[in-house]
Amino acid sequence: MSDSRKEGIDKLEKEQFGRKSLTKEALQGTYASLVEEDFPDSKRIHFIADLGRSPEIAFHFELICNDWEEGTDLNFEASFDQHGQEGIDYLLETLNQEEDESQRILIVYFLAKILFKVRHRDFYASSCKQVLPVLISLLPSSEASNRRKLIIALGWIGSISEIEILGQHLLTDPDALCRAWSASSLMQLSFHQIEKEVLMEKTKDLFREAIPEEKDFLACALMIEAAQVLFGKKWIPTSAVEKLEIEKIEKARKSAIRFLKK
Repeated sequence: MSDSRKEGIDKLEKEQFGRKSLTKEALQGTYASLVEEDFPDSKRIHFIADLGRSPEIAFHFELICNDWEEGTDLNFEASFDQHGQEGIDYLLETLNQEEDESQRILIVYFLAKILFKVRHRDFYASSCKQVLPVLISLLPSSEASNRRKLIIALGWIGSISEIEILGQHLLTDPDALCRAWSASSLMQLSFHQIEKEVLMEKTKDLFREAIPEEKDFLACALMIEAAQVLFGKKWIPTSAVEKLEIEKIEKARKSAIRFLKK
């Protein structure tokens, strides 16, 4: 056996041993220490990595749910994608058992976020097909904050079939940010399942209708920004969006409309 191959096997064995040693009891002990120390960043980051490497998926998700509920923003979810398909399957099972709509929306959003991170894995497409029907069924929620999450999630895992849904929200959603995120999600679709040329063809009319009619300047700026990324233009600088510079937004609106009417 060559030295390099032996080193590779030794490394793999160490990783497997390290993963098995990350038991729930060990993780709970580390977590208790972190609570006492008020979660110092360096130790918290190391703990997050350990959570992702451990086989304790349920405990990992329990901590994530606590973080959501308490609003502590400890970012435990950052390493959940390391669980791979096992983690996705666990979340899908949890989603199917969950009855509370708000929690279902959080899980769907989280699933979509993870799937976008692992979009090059072989289980991406089949998992998206399981998540999308649930996501779409939750979208009519009356809560604007919930719709925003779901619209963003559609941009991460949606397909050509979801263009119409996003288009409806772009044009008719009563919430300005929902309209804005619909534009961003339409653009986002070009990063995975839909060829850019196809997406440009199918969304040009939507942007042509939405941008001239948008009354909210932030939403308008975000729509223009999404359209310029999709169509490869430079109508508005990011600084004008961030600072909400009305004059530059209106100038960019005119440029975008001229292009979209061609």
